Amino acid sequence: MAYYIGIPLIIAWLLGVAIFSPRPATPEPISSKAYGCYANDLAPPILLNADGMQILQDGFPLIGYRLERHKQGITLIAEAPITASQKEAKYAYSIDSRGIGKFLSFYKEIDGRRYGVFDEANLDRFKMLANDGMDLLYIRGPVSLCGRR
Repeated sequence: MAYYIGIPLIIAWLLGVAIFSPRPATPEPISSKAYGCYANDLAPPILLNADGMQILQDGFPLIGYRLERHKQGITLIAEAPITASQKEAKYAYSIDSRGIGKFLSFYKEIDGRRYGVFDEANLDRFKMLANDGMDLLYIRGPVSLCGRR
């Protein structure tokens, strides 16, 4: 009789350990995996390097950034509340007076659909949502697109 009670208790304990034991933490992505020049036809290019995030627009300050893992994929976090507004046919950046930063999602495109990126080897495009709701899609290109900065 004790045999029939003990087996279910052992199975329940094993299931509890398997389900509720902490999972090993996945390390945050390494910033250097995203280094490079990202370009968009409608907005200034963005250079990511060890110094920080440089939006190549006259007078725009160098800002810090980091990469984080989120449920939807790896995200580039600008450490200033940057915003893009349409000026004539192009977009210009400014730093908003409110907020603490901006989340820019890396993505990959498959059959015309965008999906989050979870692999650090695929950090070659991210999107910035402009004030008017337009997605500014940035694609990593040759560093020459950013000039010698």
